[in-house]
Amino acid sequence: MKKLTVKQILFLLVMLLLILPALQRYFIFVAEKPLSGAFVKQEPPNFSDITVSSWMDGSFQADFSTRLEPHIGFHNTLLRLFNQLEYSLFREANAEGVIVGKAGELFEEDYIRAFMGEFYVGESVWKDKALKIKAIQDTLEKLGKSFFVILEPGKGSTYPDRFPAKYKASEAGISNYQVFTKQLAYHEVNYLDLSAVFQSWRHSAPYRLFPKAGTHWSYYGAALAADTMLQYLNQLHGGGVPQMKIVTLKEDQPIRHPDDDMWLAMNLLAAAPADNLAYPEIQFESGASEKPKALFVGDSFYFNWQSDLIMLNSFADVEFWYYNKTVWNRQGVETGSVDDKDLAGSIALSDVIAIMITERFHHNFAWNFDEQLYRHFFHEKEDPIQYFANQVRINNIHFLRMVDDAKANRMALPERIHKEAEYLLYEDYQLNPEKYKPHREAMIAILMMSIRQTPQWLDQVKQKAEDQQLPLEEMIRKDAIWIYENQIAGKD
Repeated sequence: MKKLTVKQILFLLVMLLLILPALQRYFIFVAEKPLSGAFVKQEPPNFSDITVSSWMDGSFQADFSTRLEPHIGFHNTLLRLFNQLEYSLFREANAEGVIVGKAGELFEEDYIRAFMGEFYVGESVWKDKALKIKAIQDTLEKLGKSFFVILEPGKGSTYPDRFPAKYKASEAGISNYQVFTKQLAYHEVNYLDLSAVFQSWRHSAPYRLFPKAGTHWSYYGAALAADTMLQYLNQLHGGGVPQMKIVTLKEDQPIRHPDDDMWLAMNLLAAAPADNLAYPEIQFESGASEKPKALFVGDSFYFNWQSDLIMLNSFADVEFWYYNKTVWNRQGVETGSVDDKDLAGSIALSDVIAIMITERFHHNFAWNFDEQLYRHFFHEKEDPIQYFANQVRINNIHFLRMVDDAKANRMALPERIHKEAEYLLYEDYQLNPEKYKPHREAMIAILMMSIRQTPQWLDQVKQKAEDQQLPLEEMIRKDAIWIYENQIAGKD
């Protein structure tokens, strides 16, 4: 029998490597770990989809390649291998929004951007929010209910010294957090600043407050935060809130989700680092008086409290409105949509109402819950421009597009959001003109946009501004006011 040469052996190995994925695809002789994260499911490619035009313009080939890739044998393992090499060699995180900081610290980049002031929406927004929240708080207090805001910490403000090299904490601008806390304090709103607390604890805590591989507070950090929150609430509510204590801390435990949420999203081969994490065992005091019923509106930081049964033990009943969209009950089960809830009934059944939000989402504040409460109690018609500006801010995808657009056009973010709100108002006016005619300021804003967007009309106003030696915007507004008072309101 002829002995194989080195070249022939190498050739056979290469052929085997090429054919193995095809064999794996059809016979699945090795079970692969599924990928983490959200993916658009791709159906296998089909030659029946081919047409002459799609072949000639190359669209069939591109679509075929896209649909084929997820169905290649060992796809998940090969993708994890690629991601691991990118991370190990170049400190690149192949997960949307994740960035690698110093010493391998993982961050969701939006937390850094919020800390740096990139998401700052302007002082007037926070003054208006604080005034409305104070009015809501006072109204609820008269009804015998406790209302407060929890400003959760973020990994950005807790570990600014671990930012990647392209971010320097010393160059941070004004942030929403800085201005909002000042307005809340000035207007005497009940609020618990856990962000400031975590910053003070950061260097003295024996265990990590945020895991290296996760974006939420650690189980240890969440327990400390919950203990602080329950003490604060007990004072605010005048007692009756059961208090907790950490009886033991378990070290050297397997890492628990979500302490590894960013690591899982990166789809690597290596296991997530569990350095300096501790998992608390919690007990609650017995013999407490009748527990209050609570409604919390907030983000995913709440789920750590739910996982450790903190909310279950602290309240007679508690509902959580996740992003003010989905409803979760006391047992941690999703039960439906907030849109299907009766706001008045939910408030009437609650002794405690709280809004909790982390720094990444301050611009989204309360996801419209505060505005809904204010309209419910005071029945005031919201300024249309402010209404649409708020809609832009609470829609995170829309908001981030405004952030990028403002930066690209060297425009202040509040100005860009205002322009977007004007556009949305004008667009809605085209569809529903009758509902705006009674609203003076809305119609003036619409008329000003009409002037700007009509070249001949704008030229006439420019000439009037020159003749009267007035700024153009002032002249546009004067003309819009005249038209409204003499041609719209004057007809009624």
